[in-house]
Amino acid sequence: MYKVAAITGGKNAPAAIYRIRSIAEPLVEVGVRLHEICPRIPKYPPSTIAARPFWLVAALLERLTFIYKTAGYDAVILQRELISTLPTIERLLPGDKILDVDDAIYMHRKGWAAKNAAQASIGVVCGNEVLADHFSQWNSKIEVIPTGVDVDKMKIQPNRLMSTERRVIGWIGTPGNLPYVDAISDSLVAVLKQNKNFELRIVTSSSEAIPFSLKPYATFVKWYPGIEFDELPSWSVGIMPLADDEWTRGKCSFKLLQYLSAGIPAVASPVGMNVEVLSEGSGGCLARSKSEWIDALLMILNDSEYNYRMGLVGRRIVEERYSLSVIANKWRYVLDKWL
Repeated sequence: MYKVAAITGGKNAPAAIYRIRSIAEPLVEVGVRLHEICPRIPKYPPSTIAARPFWLVAALLERLTFIYKTAGYDAVILQRELISTLPTIERLLPGDKILDVDDAIYMHRKGWAAKNAAQASIGVVCGNEVLADHFSQWNSKIEVIPTGVDVDKMKIQPNRLMSTERRVIGWIGTPGNLPYVDAISDSLVAVLKQNKNFELRIVTSSSEAIPFSLKPYATFVKWYPGIEFDELPSWSVGIMPLADDEWTRGKCSFKLLQYLSAGIPAVASPVGMNVEVLSEGSGGCLARSKSEWIDALLMILNDSEYNYRMGLVGRRIVEERYSLSVIANKWRYVLDKWL
């Protein structure tokens, strides 16, 4: 039985929830006992500039305690750098370190902190091939492990299309990603105006973040841990629009995988890992232009048989390649290979 510690970004950090906490039980089944070290002082600075020096001192002092907290483990997983964009005590932590990354963190401060964390580690686990290709310049040991989805908790609703009263276009994510939704607002509004029974639902932490152009049309749903299991299975289609740039190409398509796990088809921008996921089956459509978004959404919303069939394909893709049990086995393979 391996004993592994994971230093995460905090209680509500998405990577902590979905890349560490969610696989703790499946890892036990494959002989890995995972212990999360969750910092009280966040890795990101406060918005008030005057408070930042005090935050930095407090964060550094807390990180120093990780030196003794991680002693005695077979390996320590670092979820990104310990303090955002800054190299700190990564090299001082005892034993073998494994860097786990699911975003293009090398874009910050010319990759100073990302390079340090990668070189302090025996290997780097990346959420997709784009990240793996970049981090390979700093560490020769690279493995790709996507973010897993709990398909056991995500129960599909076979009768979600039985009623003609409602067809839901849904999006789930952090407020910082809503500008991508705003970028396709013209397409969404055009679709919503086609049928009074079409509804746009946005699941996020703040209603203030909903784009102004969509406020008259969107239903705000307050995010809480585990809401995806309650909310997504009743949707008709999930959306994942993205700009095409270096940051978005490093994204790991997690919301897309959530949609597919719920048995609902998706429409996504052909960017980064989105192309890989929707080329595996496919459980959805890729759309770039305004007309492509409109056509794809209307086709999925109006054709129940097509919608249902795509949903089943997407669910199968996730079960076979992105379930928590699959991800846990990938981690066991990495530990056997590197330790």
